[in-house]
Amino acid sequence: MFNNNLQRERFVMARFFSGVILCFLALVPSNLPAEIFALGNRVVFLGDSVTAAGQYVTYLDMQLRIRYGDDAPDLINLGLPSEGVTGLSERPHPFPRPNVHERLERALTKLKPDAIVACYGINDGIYSPFDKGRFEAFQAGIQKLIESVKGKDIELALCTPIAFDSQPFSKAKKLLPMDTEKDFAWFAIYDGYEDVIEQYSTYVKTLNSQVDVIVDVHDPIRYTLKAIRKTKKDYVMSGDGVHVDNAGHMVIARAIASACDVTWYGNAPDVFRLLDQRTKVLHNAYLDEVGHTRPQTAKGLPILEALAEATSLEKKLESFLTVAQKKLTAPKKGPLAPISPTDGLPNVLLIGDSISIGYTLGVRKNLKGIANVHRPPTNCGPSVKGMAELDNWLGTTKWDLIHFNFGLHDLKWMGANGENLAEPNGDGNSQQVPIQEYVEYLDVIAAKLKATGAKVIFRNTTPVPQGAKGRVVGDSKRYNEAAAKVMKRHSIAIDDMYGYTIDKLDEIMLPANVHFRPEGNVYLSGKVAEVIHNALK
Repeated sequence: MFNNNLQRERFVMARFFSGVILCFLALVPSNLPAEIFALGNRVVFLGDSVTAAGQYVTYLDMQLRIRYGDDAPDLINLGLPSEGVTGLSERPHPFPRPNVHERLERALTKLKPDAIVACYGINDGIYSPFDKGRFEAFQAGIQKLIESVKGKDIELALCTPIAFDSQPFSKAKKLLPMDTEKDFAWFAIYDGYEDVIEQYSTYVKTLNSQVDVIVDVHDPIRYTLKAIRKTKKDYVMSGDGVHVDNAGHMVIARAIASACDVTWYGNAPDVFRLLDQRTKVLHNAYLDEVGHTRPQTAKGLPILEALAEATSLEKKLESFLTVAQKKLTAPKKGPLAPISPTDGLPNVLLIGDSISIGYTLGVRKNLKGIANVHRPPTNCGPSVKGMAELDNWLGTTKWDLIHFNFGLHDLKWMGANGENLAEPNGDGNSQQVPIQEYVEYLDVIAAKLKATGAKVIFRNTTPVPQGAKGRVVGDSKRYNEAAAKVMKRHSIAIDDMYGYTIDKLDEIMLPANVHFRPEGNVYLSGKVAEVIHNALK
C-alpha cells in the first residue's frame, strides 16, 4: 500500500488528526462515570500479559487502601498472558493464543464481580500489518465481551490497547517491513505495528455509549514516551515495546484512576511491595480456580491457601499502610495543593507552567466566593506533556471554565543529548516541541477541552526577555501566532497575556529570566481573574 515509510507516516498522521477529534468528542461523559471502584465492589481485571504482570492493579489497590483502608474494594487480577478477544494466533506462536471468551462465563459465574476492567488489543493485531479480517474479528470479540458483561448487569470499564513502542526492537533490528517473507510474531514485529494498534485504540474509543467507562491507556503511554524522550532520547518503558515496566504500569493505573474517579495519592514503596505480593499470590490461584487453556502457565496455590497467604500479607502491610496514609493524605499548602471546593460555585481549571503557578494563589484570592479555582499539582510543561497527562488533569470534574497555556516550554532549546536550556541553534540542538508539532498537539488538546462542555480560554505565552537562557526573543510571538490560528478554528477566546505584559517587562519581570517578580505575579493574577470573572458572567 505504501511505497515508503514517509508515505505511511503521512497517511497515519492524516488519519489520526482527522479522526481523533471525533473520538475525543465521543469520550466526554454526560454524567459522572459509573462507580467501578465503589465501596464493597469486587472488581475483576481481564487482559493479556500486561494485566497478568499485575503492577497497575497493585497501584490502583494502593490508592484505594490509602483512602479506605480495610474497606477498600476487592480487586482480583485475572489477566492471562498471550490472551486476546479473537482466538487468532500468529503462525510461529508455540500454542493457540487463548481467547477470553473461552473462560469469561466461568469467571463471571464463579467470581461474581460487580465490575470488570478489561484491556485487550495488543495481541489481537497479531503483530502484523493491518488486516481488515483481523480488525473485524477484534471488533466482534470486543462486542461479544461487552454483551457478555453488560448482559449480566455488571459494570464495565473498557481500556484501549496499550501503545506499541518500536524503539527497542528497532535498535535490536528485530522489526520487519511490510514486504518481508518472514512470519510476523511477538518476537518479529511489523515495523508499523503502532499504526495498527492506533486503529484498534480509536475503535475502542467510539464505544463509550455501550460501556460504563472508556479508559484511554494508549495515548498516555505513547505521549509519555515522547515527552520523556525530549530529555532522555534512549528512554524506554519496555525492552520489547509491549511489556511495560513499573513506570508504564503507573501510567496505566493513573489513566484508569482518572477515568473512574479514583483519587491518586502517589506511591508508597513498602505498601506497593507487599500489595504486589498479594496480587500475584491471588492471581495465580484465581486463574486456576476459573480455568484456562494456556499451557506453560505457573500453577497457583489452592484458593483457600492463597487467601490465607493474602491475609498474612495484609497483616504485614498494616503498619506501612498507616504511615503511607498519614504521609500521603496530609494537608498540603501552596499553589499546587488541592483545594476544598465550595458547593454551588463554578469550577475553574488553570492549566499551565511555572508562570501559571506564580499567579494561581492570586487568582484564587481574587475569585474567592466567585469560583473554585483548581490546577494540576504540577508544572504542566510543554504541549507534549499535555497530550500525555490531560485526562489525568481533567479527571471526572464537571468544569465550567478551563484557562490553559502551553508554549514557554515548547519553544525552549534542548541539547542533542537532552540537555535543558541549551544554546539556541547550536549543533544538534532543537526546540523541545518544534512549532509544527506544537500546532498538532494544540489542535488535539483544544478539541478535547472544548468537548468537556466548559468555556475554554487560551492564555497565550508571555514574552522571552533579552538574555534569557535557552530561549530566543521573538519566539513567544511566533508560537502565539501559530496558536491563535488553532484557537480560531476551535472558537476559543484568547487571554492576551503577551500584549498585557510586553510593555511592562522591566517593571514586572526578573532580569534575563522568563519568570516574574512577586509584583508581576500580582499583576498577572489580576488580569487572569478578571478574564475568568467576565467569562463566567
